[in-house]
Amino acid sequence: MAESQEREARSYFAYDDETRAFLGSQLRVFAELQKAVVGKYLRPENTQRFRHGGGWNNPANPQAPEVKWHTHSAETAIRFEDIANNDLSIINSTFAAFKEAMERQFAEMLYSTVSEAAGQVGNVVDAQAQPSLADAFMATIEKIEFMADKNGEVSLPELHVHPETGAKMMAALEAAPQEFKDRLEALKARKSEEALAREVERKAKFVRYGPA
Repeated sequence: MAESQEREARSYFAYDDETRAFLGSQLRVFAELQKAVVGKYLRPENTQRFRHGGGWNNPANPQAPEVKWHTHSAETAIRFEDIANNDLSIINSTFAAFKEAMERQFAEMLYSTVSEAAGQVGNVVDAQAQPSLADAFMATIEKIEFMADKNGEVSLPELHVHPETGAKMMAALEAAPQEFKDRLEALKARKSEEALAREVERKAKFVRYGPA
């Protein structure tokens, strides 16, 4: 009986160590691909990662919107025929398919979340209600707060639009009269000053940044 159990427990074709090494390497590649996808839309310094927990709250800001968790998944498959033919190109194609699926889901989640949050606070610009795309751009900049980092450098906002819409907007801005361009530059200057003032105010809350 003992001999029969030992014979059943034996596995002459198992590569446990190699399997663990392969899966670990694969997981690291997937993690790097996921970081690259997120990095296309969000700066790394503005991205936080959590390994545990099932919720997110902000007690210091009761007006902060509720955060919803979204699950992203991707399925990959490798044909036995490709393995038998020693087709190494399936490695790159598998990772590429994974990245494409994750990026599509992340982009859909990001834009829908931003759209929902903007709608809740009324921070929305109706381009069709504006006289032109240039005016829509001006109205958009008016609603956006510029950001200044701890070094006092102001970051201009990024606009994500459809390529066709973006081309039309750039053409409208280039064709706008000088008076419009001057107003736009004045608006950007004011927004930059406001961003710097907020950063000074933020630093003043900390001892090492506050007044001597």
